[in-house]
Amino acid sequence: MNKTGRNFENEISKKLLKINKSGRGFFIKSPTPMKMIKSKGKIIPIYSNKALCDFVGIYNKKFVLIEAKNITGERFIFERLKPHQEKQLSSIKRHGGISLIMFGLPNEKIIIVLKIDDYLVFKSQSEKKSINIISLKEIGKIISLEEVEEYLNFMI
Repeated sequence: MNKTGRNFENEISKKLLKINKSGRGFFIKSPTPMKMIKSKGKIIPIYSNKALCDFVGIYNKKFVLIEAKNITGERFIFERLKPHQEKQLSSIKRHGGISLIMFGLPNEKIIIVLKIDDYLVFKSQSEKKSINIISLKEIGKIISLEEVEEYLNFMI
């Protein structure tokens, strides 16, 4: 597992594309809303509005929303999961879908999967601005990249 967040997303995307090819589900990587502006004589891309979480899909007739976050240090700072992402994940869960946060730990070559409800409960009960990896491991499920589909089956 690579150290950058984009590479982690790419690895998750490859795994989900295998599910697409098998016909067992359908996932897409959400595009980042961008627009081009002219600044100091150059055309540069900027974020145009808030993006949907990283992956949207359907698996075994269930809507699935996944946000992928890479962690290279010892903690995940709560501010990294934006309020609009929390709202999207909570809304999908409230409407019967599956809402997950996948934390990539490249140094350990594992993923910790956390259901949005578990994340929000922990965050609301914490007086801190972050969660350490040890706590993430206690409240989440540790999987490898190859176990993503098995975990989705477990969620259904």
